Amino acid sequence: MAVERRIYWLRHLVLIAVVIIVLFPMVWLVSTSIRRDQAAFSSNLFSSRVTLQHYRNLLLPERSVGRLILDLQSATYATGDYRGKSQEELKKNVESYLVKFDSLMEESQRMVSNIESGMASIEKDVVSKEKKILLEINEIRINDKELFENRLKQIGTFEEPQMAYAVGRILETTVPSLEGVYPFYVDLLGERAAPITEAMEDYRQKYESTLKYRDETLKALVGLEFENREEVIKSLNSIDKYISLSSVDYSEWRRVEWLRVINRYLREVESSLSETEASVLNQARTNLYDSFKAAGDAWEVILSSNEKVSQELSSLAGEAFGSDYYEYIEVRETLSGIENSIAELKKSLAVSESAVLELEDSFEIAIPTVISETRKLSALIPPFELVVSKGIESSNSISNAKLAGSLDGVLSAMETIDLVNGQLADIKNVEELSSELSELSSKLSWFVDNREVLMKVSGNSEISKGADVINIALSNLSRVLPVLQTSVSDYIEVSKSAKEAKSRLQNLEIEKEKLLDTISSHEKEAKKAEETYAHALEAINIRSAMLHIDREILSMEEARNYVSSLTNLLNSYFKIKASVRYRTLFWYDDFVKASTEARDGTVLLKELISSMKVMKDDLASKIYNYIELRFLGTSITLDDFGKMQETYNTLFQQVNAKYQRASRLISDLIEKPTSYSESYAAELREVDKSLFRANQIWVQKESTYFYFVRWLLNSVIVALAVALISVTVAALAAYPFSRMRFRGRKQGLLALLLVQMFPSIMFMVALYALLQFLGSVIPFLGLNTLGGLIFLYSGGIAFNIWLIKGYYDTISNSLEEAAMIDGATKFQAFTRVILPLARPILAVVAILTFMNIFNEYLIARIILQDMNKWTYAVGLWQFSGRFETSWGPFTAAALIGAVPMVIFFLVLQEYIVGGLTQGGVKE
Repeated sequence: MAVERRIYWLRHLVLIAVVIIVLFPMVWLVSTSIRRDQAAFSSNLFSSRVTLQHYRNLLLPERSVGRLILDLQSATYATGDYRGKSQEELKKNVESYLVKFDSLMEESQRMVSNIESGMASIEKDVVSKEKKILLEINEIRINDKELFENRLKQIGTFEEPQMAYAVGRILETTVPSLEGVYPFYVDLLGERAAPITEAMEDYRQKYESTLKYRDETLKALVGLEFENREEVIKSLNSIDKYISLSSVDYSEWRRVEWLRVINRYLREVESSLSETEASVLNQARTNLYDSFKAAGDAWEVILSSNEKVSQELSSLAGEAFGSDYYEYIEVRETLSGIENSIAELKKSLAVSESAVLELEDSFEIAIPTVISETRKLSALIPPFELVVSKGIESSNSISNAKLAGSLDGVLSAMETIDLVNGQLADIKNVEELSSELSELSSKLSWFVDNREVLMKVSGNSEISKGADVINIALSNLSRVLPVLQTSVSDYIEVSKSAKEAKSRLQNLEIEKEKLLDTISSHEKEAKKAEETYAHALEAINIRSAMLHIDREILSMEEARNYVSSLTNLLNSYFKIKASVRYRTLFWYDDFVKASTEARDGTVLLKELISSMKVMKDDLASKIYNYIELRFLGTSITLDDFGKMQETYNTLFQQVNAKYQRASRLISDLIEKPTSYSESYAAELREVDKSLFRANQIWVQKESTYFYFVRWLLNSVIVALAVALISVTVAALAAYPFSRMRFRGRKQGLLALLLVQMFPSIMFMVALYALLQFLGSVIPFLGLNTLGGLIFLYSGGIAFNIWLIKGYYDTISNSLEEAAMIDGATKFQAFTRVILPLARPILAVVAILTFMNIFNEYLIARIILQDMNKWTYAVGLWQFSGRFETSWGPFTAAALIGAVPMVIFFLVLQEYIVGGLTQGGVKE
């Protein structure tokens, strides 16, 4: 019986995708760690420019020149890592640094020699390939012609109005010129461009006249000697800067050259000449000015003619592509204007609505004051009515004046309130304010209505006190009512503006919808017309590019101009990159740039080497004496270090920039070769290595390089110590919970479980204070110590106790009982029977603890301040700066940091599977 073989292709595809996704980060890490350019996010995952320098810098860091200067200074002044060292130790360090300095200078000179000789030999051979390059470019030129002709055949021909309309659109964005492609566009238009043609011809004549009269003026100056002769001649020769076949700047020439130099000095010269000579010079000078001015006017005519013809041609849309297209264009332009108006209205409306909300908020602020004063006045009315009802008149001039002033204020306030309330009558969202103002007005009106009877009893003490209350109320209202009156006026104005804006916006939205419907109805025909228009533009651009395509390219400059003129055309219409199609020329130019950068950088590096050697020799002659003086109690500062650092910063910054640019160009030259460049790949790689090595000799190495190994050892020590402590304590603590029955056992297990619910960072303040206290008693357990960090990490053993306890539960009790029958104690049974059987879970706990502690960052970053005591995770953070990350060293450090974990894992791997799976099922 045949067995059918099933093909699980979908499963295989999923597995392949998963493997790729999982392995990609590792591949990225490796590739980035060996790249010279540190381009972590380059489109090219792999680079041909690889190096192990990042690993060397981390594991065996080399002191560069920049680092040596700083270390020499620190050793001389006994600061930093050199503080506390003896005089002999410092002298030995300085001596070794000076020897290293000399060796780096010699190596730098070798690198310079390699760069110069390598680039010179390649350059000599490359220059000899110019004829071959030109030959290839001319072959491509013939292919370009064939490509363009075939494309023009595909596009086909166009009616005259269509071509004229397309040319008109081009002229709208093209600056007029009597050279280049502009005359070609004008010729395409024929009689339609007659104004432009006439204006161009007129300008050409004026331009030639200007140059002619310039030469006549120069000729008239021959044989004349005067103080500013050279300045005048220079000014006359500079006319080409202000007038050409492509532009003219009459006003600038008149201001800078004519008034300040030519006219000013030549008039002085004329006054000292004979009448005949002065007349000749004056005539030449006057003709020059008049012709230049006429040329400026003629150029303005060209510009205006260009604009006029462009506008006339824009009206050909209907004739060229049909009335529907013309209407389509007009509607699109109208729609664009409406959309802009809608956008502006929405912004204006948003501002108005925001203002309305702010004003409504101000109304809400006024309400408590209005209510408060209403209550005051309301409470005042009954006592006044009581006094009036008694009919006992009592008044005098003082009390009358006081009460009259109060009542006048009441009348004024009531009139203001009634005015405001009348304005609020037609406004929504202010009903509460309007109601409270009405209530206040009614209270005020009582005092106004009863003015006469109140005046008769103004001398009464109750009335007098009441007048004081009225004055206080009026004073409070005087702070609110003017602001309220202004706010109401603004509210009405803003609300009206917002209402009008909404109405206009609604109308514009309706108009927009109508225009969109119109566009939709003409869209099909418009697309066809736009396609025809696009092809017409393409045909014009291709034909303009073919103006000089039949002419043979005879020089590299002509080749560059040719390629430059076709770059946009090839990319826009043929999706061809000029850098790829003309790689022959681009490779040559890139090499020239790389050679120039390398040469300039080498000149600067030679100067830097020479200066540094002189300053080093001068320093070496006195540095030991200064160290001795310092130990004798005389502190002296050497200026040599400042000079060395300043020279280094000034020159190497330039060297580094030029070498970096040269190196990037050489990388492109190697990775993107051409027909004649493959033989140079090996030499270019050697030059690139020399550039890289020269940079490494001089670049300021990061201080993190010199601490990395120490950080790695610190992490290994801490992780191993915590793993050992955790395994030991957890193994002992888990045994009673597994084998013994005692009061509080369940509660203890529950407590261990609850501890895991709270992250240790929650207790960081308490832990910090604890270590601060312990450090004062037991120094090696305090802050900024590895012992203190181990102490904190050792607290997280609850999870491990649960894990080991579960494994103990799977080991049969009979094994211990048999050992105890044979005479073993409980502790001996535990150590000789249980622990050997529990080795799998102990290995798992050790591995998990080691890996967690090795990668822990937050607690270590808080506890450790001394750079020498940092762990690997804290040190790794240093490769990430505020503005950029050193991806090369960062990824190399990440891979090196994985080595201890991998080794630890491999040593204990045989126990992992058994340790994780056992303990989950209880017999």
